[in-house]
Amino acid sequence: MKSLTPLLICLISSSLFSQNIELKIQTIKKNSLEFILQGDVSDNIILEYGVTKNLELDSQKGLTLTGLKDATFYYVKAKNIANKNQTSIQLFSTASKSSGDITVYFNHWVNNNASSITDAIHIANFEDTLIAYIDRVQNTLDVCNYNTGSLPIVNAINAAKTRGVIVRYVSADNTGTNNGELSNLSAAIPMIQRPNDGEVMHNKFMIIDVATNNLAKIISGSTNHTNNSCTNDYNNLVIIEDQSLAQAYKLEFEEMWGSSSTTPNGTNAKFGNAKTDNTPHSFNIGGTTVELYFSPSDNVSSHIESSILTANTDMQFATLTFIHNAIGDAVTTIHNAGVDVKGIIENVFFWGSEYSGLLNDGVDVHSHFTTANLFHHKYGIIDANNISSDPLVITGSHNWTNSAENDYDENTLIIHDPIIANMYYEEFMARYSEATGAVGIEESLDDLSIQLFPNPTKKHLTIESAFSIENIRIHNVIGDAVYYSSNINQHKVVIDLRGFPQGVYFVQISTNSRRVVKKIVIQ
Repeated sequence: MKSLTPLLICLISSSLFSQNIELKIQTIKKNSLEFILQGDVSDNIILEYGVTKNLELDSQKGLTLTGLKDATFYYVKAKNIANKNQTSIQLFSTASKSSGDITVYFNHWVNNNASSITDAIHIANFEDTLIAYIDRVQNTLDVCNYNTGSLPIVNAINAAKTRGVIVRYVSADNTGTNNGELSNLSAAIPMIQRPNDGEVMHNKFMIIDVATNNLAKIISGSTNHTNNSCTNDYNNLVIIEDQSLAQAYKLEFEEMWGSSSTTPNGTNAKFGNAKTDNTPHSFNIGGTTVELYFSPSDNVSSHIESSILTANTDMQFATLTFIHNAIGDAVTTIHNAGVDVKGIIENVFFWGSEYSGLLNDGVDVHSHFTTANLFHHKYGIIDANNISSDPLVITGSHNWTNSAENDYDENTLIIHDPIIANMYYEEFMARYSEATGAVGIEESLDDLSIQLFPNPTKKHLTIESAFSIENIRIHNVIGDAVYYSSNINQHKVVIDLRGFPQGVYFVQISTNSRRVVKKIVIQ
């Protein structure tokens, strides 16, 4: 009998193993990874692992890998040595030594009375905030940005390059992109653009000092580098100080960059459908579980749907565009199950918008289309009012659309944290009070033709107007009218506020030419 060739032996050996079991991460620590094996409960498990797909670092028995390095990516495969089952090779990350601090900012007023466990932070101008972070970069800065329309931010990036920071820049190059200041980026800064292929490099993130555990951070959210996006349009910024997460963003960045060097490689650069699912997805960031997904390689919408379906008591969503049917179905499913769902959508007239369908299903959803400034958020909040559940926030650059899922370059964070969830909840409830009538839509909160003082106040509020005041209505933060006076026809009015509970209120003033809303604080 002839002996089997080595190739035939290899083929037979491989056929004995079936990849019908799934390896899931359970616990992430700095020096260990603990897994759950779904579909196989046997004790005869070994984990093969390495820092490459060759799994070159040996194997360990059981479902826990120990003796690992912090902030390191490991490829892992599980095998059942008894029944020959095995998993595919998957990528995981250990925890880092970074602080794990997560900071969130909103560029419109927030309702700090909506939550008793935190206070969301309102910053009127994100340009100054982004520039402050750029000015503190010490070694490396990777910028991946859809719109480059802010000269102050571009100048800050140029200044970083001048002081010795290694800067790399990925941008979009398609019709409609606001890249009015991209030409002012220093010629010494290497840049690559997604070709104008009809699709969009839609990310908005920066990676800062990725190689240093106490400096590494990412800045993400919905904010483009334009004046409108930073100030007028409704947006959020999230800053996460974690080296492991920053390294995952760097891996995605370099897939589009085409190399790991300071020089882009257009031949190897991958955008859109050319990209692969090649990053870890679960991170332990200062004790908080954070998921990270990139489009279009990571089936992001399915993870958004799964997160929505975990809702037990309440959900809120705030989106520029919502036309993804399966995500809409997930929202309707939890609504029908008794979850309190509230939503706001800007582009309600886009073809395929979920707005009408959600309304018809009885969901408490509101249009932002006729309100001043673009409602540019792309976030969802789950169980913010139920901290015994799994409160989480979905945020990033990914609109809830088919294009974001299938064509565009996007990033999505799912942050499992009650504090962060309640920060976004305070932002949402401010927008919800505007959408439901507590705050008028005709004029800006910053209209200078009408003055209110003192503010904050304890006893009386004086209102002076260049125009004749006709009506005054005061709402509390949940939208209830607590004061109304009509047919005033005066330029100056004094209101006695004694007896009003302390807190934030909105004063709606109607004159003979306009309606204005101002925020006041009663102490």
